[in-house]
Amino acid sequence: MRVRATVMVLVALLAVPVLAVAQSEWVDDPVNPVVPPPDPGAWDGQRYTAAVLEVDGTYHMYYLGRLANSWTVDFQGGHATSPDGNPPWTIDPANPVLRRGDPGEWDDFGAASGAVIHDESGFRWWYAGADGEVGRGRVGYATSTDGSVWEKHPGNPIIDVGPPGSFDDTYVIPCTVLFHDGLYQMWYIAARTVSPGDYDWRIGYAWSEDGLSWTKHPEPVLGPRPPNDRFYVINFNVVFDGFGYHLWYTTDEDTPGTYNIAYAVSPDGIEWTRYPGNPVVGGGSGQPVVRRDRVSGEYTMWYTDHADFSFWRATSECCSTVYGSFIPAAAYAAGAQGSFFRTDLDLSNADAVAVGYELWWLPRGEDNSEPTVSATFNLGAGMSVRYANVLAEVFELEPDALGALAVMSTSQHLLAMSRTYNRPGDGASGTYGQAMPAIMPEELIRYGERRRILFGTEDAAMRTNIGCQNATDGVIPIDLELFDMEGSSLGTERMILLPLGNDQINRIFEAFAPISGYVEVSTPSSLGAFYCYGSVLDNLSSDPTTIPPM
Repeated sequence: MRVRATVMVLVALLAVPVLAVAQSEWVDDPVNPVVPPPDPGAWDGQRYTAAVLEVDGTYHMYYLGRLANSWTVDFQGGHATSPDGNPPWTIDPANPVLRRGDPGEWDDFGAASGAVIHDESGFRWWYAGADGEVGRGRVGYATSTDGSVWEKHPGNPIIDVGPPGSFDDTYVIPCTVLFHDGLYQMWYIAARTVSPGDYDWRIGYAWSEDGLSWTKHPEPVLGPRPPNDRFYVINFNVVFDGFGYHLWYTTDEDTPGTYNIAYAVSPDGIEWTRYPGNPVVGGGSGQPVVRRDRVSGEYTMWYTDHADFSFWRATSECCSTVYGSFIPAAAYAAGAQGSFFRTDLDLSNADAVAVGYELWWLPRGEDNSEPTVSATFNLGAGMSVRYANVLAEVFELEPDALGALAVMSTSQHLLAMSRTYNRPGDGASGTYGQAMPAIMPEELIRYGERRRILFGTEDAAMRTNIGCQNATDGVIPIDLELFDMEGSSLGTERMILLPLGNDQINRIFEAFAPISGYVEVSTPSSLGAFYCYGSVLDNLSSDPTTIPPM
C-alpha cells in the first residue's frame, strides 16, 4: 500500500477533535447592503456590526455607533429589528439603547461591544466601558427584558484590565459570550500599550460560572501572525457548532487600515488553527457576526463595509471538518528480554452514514508536524475493520518502529481501539498484551491539571514504563513526579516533547527498586495539551498492562 508523506497545508493537529478544515466560499446577498449607510451627521454616523440574535421569531441586531470621522472610543450601542432577518431592518427609536455613562463614571467615554445573548432570564449584554480620564477599557454587564431598554449592573465593571505589562493592560473588550457545558465562555479583544497611542491587539479568553465573576486565561489565545494577520486581530465572532468552535475575526493585510475577515477553528476555544486560505472576505470588510442555522447547518454572516459603514450579508455552507484521536502507543519492534511487540488496530463506524478516515504515523522522539499519512479509506455505517500489525500493513514499516498513531475521520463517531502485545516470533503464541482505546480530545491533560498514574512498580518481577504524547504543534515540557506508597516525593523527571511528538521513559522507578508507588504528570506550559499512560510489564514474559492516568 502506497503511503504519502504530507506537508500539512490544510491540516494542523492541535490538541483537537477538529484537525482539518476546509472553509467554503462566502456568497454575498444580492440585495446588499441589507442595512444602508447611516446619516453622516447622526450619533451613529459610523456603524459597526456587533451581534445578531433570533428571539421568538424576531431578529435583533446590535451594533456600535459613534460620530462620523471620530477616531476615539466614544461608542454607544444601537439596536435594530427584523421579523425574519431580511431587510428592511427597523432602527430602534430609543437608540442608542446602551449609552455611555455620565461624566466621571467608569464608562463615561464609551459603552459598547458585541457580546449579547438571550436566555430564560432575558437579554444579557457584556460590553466594554471606556473612561476618558484614565484611558482604560473594562467589561460591564447589562440586562433587558425586551432587548431595547437596558439596565446596567450596579457592580460594574465586572472585569478589569490586567496588571501593567500584561497582554490586556489597557483594553478588555468582549466580543462573544457563549454558555456551554455549564460555563460562560468569553472571548475578548485584549490590548497592551506598547507606547503612547500604539497598542498590541490580541484575543483573550475567560470563563465564569455565573456570568459575573470571571477567570481569565493567563495568555492570549490568538495574536497577529504575518503575512495575513500582520498587525492585529480584533472585532470577531465565535460560533460553537456542537463539536468545535469557529472564529471569524477582523484583521489587516499588508498595510494598516486594510481590513479583511479571516477564519480559524478550535476544539476548545483556546487552541486555534488559522485557515491557510485567509482572508475569507476581503475588500475593506470587518466586524463579522455569524449565525449557524440549527436545521440546515448554513452559516449567515453580517459584516461592516468600511467604505460607507453599511451592513452586508453573506451565506456559506462553511466548514467541512475532520475529527481525530490519538493511539498513544504503537510498535513493531523488539523489546527487553527477547520480547517483540506489534500493534493491531480495530476501527468501528458507530455513525449512521459512511465515514472517511486516514491514519497518521507519529514516530517516537521526532518532530511530527509533517507526519506520514496513510491513504484515505472509507468505512460503511455500522461496519468495522481490523488492521493486524498496523504499522507493517498500512505504513509498510520495518522493525524497529516505535511511536503513536492519530486517527482522522469525517465523523466523531468512528471508534478506535489498539492492542499492543508481545509476539516472540512468527508462529509463536503471543500474550494478550495491553488494550488501548483511542484518546479523545476531552481526555487530554492540559495546563493546570495533574493526573496520577498508579501501579508504579520496579522489582524482580515487574517494571514500569511511562509514555507521553504531545497533542499540540509546539514543543512542550512534561513533568513526571515520582512518589512512594507513603506519598513521599522521590523527585521529578522532565520529558521534552516535540510537535505532535511522543516519548517513553523505561523503568522509571529503577533507581528506587524494589519499590511500589505512583507518578503524577503535568505541564508548566499554559498552551500544553498531552496524554501520558503507564505500562506495567511482567519481567518474565514482557506482558504489558495499560495504566491510564486518573
